[in-house]
Amino acid sequence: MTKWKKDCFIIELKLLIDTWQKDLLLKRFEIARTLYNTTLSYAVKQYTFMQESKHYRKQLRGYQKAKKTNDSKELKQIAKELNNIRQSFGLSEYQLHAYIKKHQHNYKKHIDSNTSQKIASTVWRAVQDVLFKGSKAHFKRYGMFHSVEGKSNKAGIRFKENIVYWNGLILPVRIRKQDLFVKESLALHTIKYCRLVKKVIRGKHTFYVQLVMDGILPTKRIPSTGAFRHAYQKQKRVGIDIGPSTIAIVSEETVFIQPLAPEVPLLEKQKRRLLRKLDRSRRSTNPNNFKKDGTIKHGVKLRWTYSKNYQKTKEQVKELYRKKASYIKEKNMVR
Repeated sequence: MTKWKKDCFIIELKLLIDTWQKDLLLKRFEIARTLYNTTLSYAVKQYTFMQESKHYRKQLRGYQKAKKTNDSKELKQIAKELNNIRQSFGLSEYQLHAYIKKHQHNYKKHIDSNTSQKIASTVWRAVQDVLFKGSKAHFKRYGMFHSVEGKSNKAGIRFKENIVYWNGLILPVRIRKQDLFVKESLALHTIKYCRLVKKVIRGKHTFYVQLVMDGILPTKRIPSTGAFRHAYQKQKRVGIDIGPSTIAIVSEETVFIQPLAPEVPLLEKQKRRLLRKLDRSRRSTNPNNFKKDGTIKHGVKLRWTYSKNYQKTKEQVKELYRKKASYIKEKNMVR
C-alpha cells in the first residue's frame, strides 16, 4: 500500500473511448507490464548476486548475533552497512528509476518518464518484501497488469476539464449530472495524480480513471434509508450499528434493520453451481490426472487440457466474483 503524508481520497470515473483508443491503451498496458517484468527480473538477479556475496552473508550473521544480544549500537552500524551493500548492487528505489529509464526510452511514444518511475516504485515495493519479509517476487502474466499512474497532475497522465490527457490520447470521462459528490470534490479539492485502471466487465475491457484528491473526503448526501432521512429532516439524534451482515438504525420514532447485501446468497448459489461445472469439465477432459478415489495424483508432473466450454465458464466465474465485490462495496457505502 502507498503511504501518503496527507489526507486524500479517490474518485473513479469511466472513460468514454473509441475502439482504436481502447486498442492503444491495451498496448500501453502491455508495454507497462513488460517494463515491470524487466525491472523486476533485474532486481531479482541483483538480489541473487548479493546473497552470494561473502561480505553480505558475514554482515547478515553479525546482525543476527547483535539482535540476540540486543546491542543497539552494533545493530545500527550493521544495518547501515547492509544498506550500503544493497545500494552497491543497485537495490534501491532511485537506482531502479535509473534502470527503467534506459528501457522506457524505447517506448517513449507510449510510456512517459513519470509513469515508468511509478512502475519502478511498484517493483521496489515488491523487492522490499523479498528483502525484509522473505516473500517471493511474482511476475505479471499477459493481461494481468491492471493499472498505470503518474506522479503529479502536471505531466504524464493528466486530468483537466473532464478530459484525461496521456501522450497524445484525449480521453473524455463520464460524470453524471446528479452526482453532486464528484462535482463538489473537483471544485473544492486539488488532484494529486491520476491512475488509469483496466477492468474486465462481462468479458470486455473497460477503462476508468482514478483521481487521487488532496484533502478529506466530502460529506455524503442524505441516506436513502427512511428512518435516517426522517430524523435528519427534524434534526434529531440517530443511532447506527453496522454489523457484518446487517445495519440497524434507531431513532425516537422508528427502528430499522436491513441486510447490507441481501443478494449475496443468490450470488453464492450461482458461484457454487459454476464451480461444480468447472470441476466436472476438468475431470472429463483429464481422466488420467485423477486416482480411482477421485483425488488428484501427486508426485507426477501433470498436463491439463481445458475445453472451450471450460474457458467460457471460467470467465463467467470471474464476472460473478466481480459482481459480488462491486455489489457488496456499493451496499456497504452509507449514502
